[in-house]
Amino acid sequence: MSSCGWSTGSTSNSRRYVDFFMIKRPSQAIFTKLFSARTPVRLFHSALRVNHHTLRYAKRRVRALILRHLDVFKLYADQPQARLDFLKREVLLDPELSFLMQYEDGWAVDVLVRLVYHQRLRLVQQKQLNSIRSQQHNYRQRLFTSHPRVSPELRIGVRCTRSKLKNDAEVATTSSAVALLATHLDSVTPSLLRFQPAIVKAGLCTDEHLHQLFRMLPTSRDNFILQALGTEKSTLFERVLVMDILEQMNKEKW
Repeated sequence: MSSCGWSTGSTSNSRRYVDFFMIKRPSQAIFTKLFSARTPVRLFHSALRVNHHTLRYAKRRVRALILRHLDVFKLYADQPQARLDFLKREVLLDPELSFLMQYEDGWAVDVLVRLVYHQRLRLVQQKQLNSIRSQQHNYRQRLFTSHPRVSPELRIGVRCTRSKLKNDAEVATTSSAVALLATHLDSVTPSLLRFQPAIVKAGLCTDEHLHQLFRMLPTSRDNFILQALGTEKSTLFERVLVMDILEQMNKEKW
């Protein structure tokens, strides 16, 4: 089969494709190799008929869609087929990835999704970072809306102004240790990564929160973990492991 005849414009963000034709699905042997994490990159270039820059660009776009539409805390094999089918449609409908329409049955999308998902830990860390940034943004919004503007005359004698807001903002943006929570939870066997969203949702989203947790009485800490993880979704052993991980993170930070 002749090489793929499409080109990209160097002065435009949009991609134009010419001489469009359908690229057949490869043999099952090659298709299986494309799903392997150890497959050399050159095989992807050859099978997909794209250069290095196009493959890297496509992976970046697919990664963003995966973060938006899939639960990356689950293994690929545990993803509902309905969500995978929805993701595939979203990829094919992306104007920046329109060249993927020329692959028979959109088989290149399956390959790209699996290729990106091989780096699941990276996806989890990015998902957590996005969550922290969103919480920080919401925190700052609440912080500034809770301090309405007043006239210069009324500001006399008011101590809680810019310095306090700056300190509060610094507390909200300090999350270096908690940002690695997913890595610590995934480091044990079996993995406890599925508990990370519940812990963050319960309010543990900055290093100061982590430090404050270990200022509490042991019964208060146990109650926090119990309420965050729930008795129906976690075992006693898992809750003890999570508490041990948090305690170790607190010691490393402080």
